[in-house]
Amino acid sequence: MKKVAIAMSVTLIPFAATAAPNDQPGAPGYTYLQGDYIPDGDANGIGNDYDGYGVEGSVTITRHVFVNGKYDWLDVDGSTLDANRASVGVGLNDFLDYGGAEGTGIGYYGQVSYERLALDGVAGSEEADANGYGADVGLRWMAHPRVEINPHVGWVDYGDVDDDVNLGDADGVRYGVRALGYVADDLALTAAYSASEIETARRDIGFDNEFRVGARMNF
Repeated sequence: MKKVAIAMSVTLIPFAATAAPNDQPGAPGYTYLQGDYIPDGDANGIGNDYDGYGVEGSVTITRHVFVNGKYDWLDVDGSTLDANRASVGVGLNDFLDYGGAEGTGIGYYGQVSYERLALDGVAGSEEADANGYGADVGLRWMAHPRVEINPHVGWVDYGDVDDDVNLGDADGVRYGVRALGYVADDLALTAAYSASEIETARRDIGFDNEFRVGARMNF
């Protein structure tokens, strides 16, 4: 799956070069590449912390339509368990200039996505994976021309977790908030908190109290 993530990032680069521009003054862009470091999170199912890395890319198709993809590598501390999360989605967005300072306003969006979850080292040595869908909504509030606040909430249904220990169907709520500081028009530093309440009939497999820091290149 690492090859999938690398291929996704490389594939987005030529699309970013020809993406449709957003001509709404102050509106945040939807064409970017981002890399994240995840210093800490809580794997609810076993109560251990985890860390990892993530990559994300998004491309504007038209003024109000975008596609994006995400991939995370997670390593659970003191355990054989590793997790990979991936998604590819399409969404709609708009922007409201509420009459504040130049370069401020509120963007809002909704998207649906294909979701994949892969777990390695379940119950010591087993592997498990699941494929499903997600739906998310969020705000992109330009509180200042250089500061963006992005709260978001969604639902994910991974379907049946295919493994030898019969975990069952996995679904639940996910939510979080991300802050971006634009140090230049094409570069932002980011920090984020997220949580999820993903459960199966046998186990809580949510990823909770996750913190991320990263950098985003805008095109």
